[in-house]
Amino acid sequence: MNILIRRMQHTDVKVVFDLETQIFSDPWTLESFRIEVENRHNSYPCVLLKDNVIAGYAVVWYYSGEIHIGNFAIHPEFRKQGLGKVLLENILNKFKDFNTAYLEVRKSNIAAINLYKKFAFTELYVREKYYSNKEDAIVMCMKYKH
Repeated sequence: MNILIRRMQHTDVKVVFDLETQIFSDPWTLESFRIEVENRHNSYPCVLLKDNVIAGYAVVWYYSGEIHIGNFAIHPEFRKQGLGKVLLENILNKFKDFNTAYLEVRKSNIAAINLYKKFAFTELYVREKYYSNKEDAIVMCMKYKH
């Protein structure tokens, strides 16, 4: 299995956006991904390639010793292969000099919640009706151990 994780490029945006609309009921816009690719100041959009195919992606914002994983997804056809673990581990290692990582996850997304818990994310609180379909989001946090 040939896996590569790299910064998202403009040529990836359309594929990522198409995946986003397939995976999420309230997807980010095409323009949102374009803006993240342009933002080299405090944004790290990345893609996970498996055998040269985009199998996952994430957008991470970093500032003031914190990271915030704003978007994280694995292509449905590539799930249950450990790729989410590989992508998350890569992100957390890339920002290992930071203090804290945050993210929001749908309350119903048990697989993602379990993945995050394996990396020592804990549940901080619930944002009620956070998503466009009124589903709650669980805000999770992980403190880096230095």
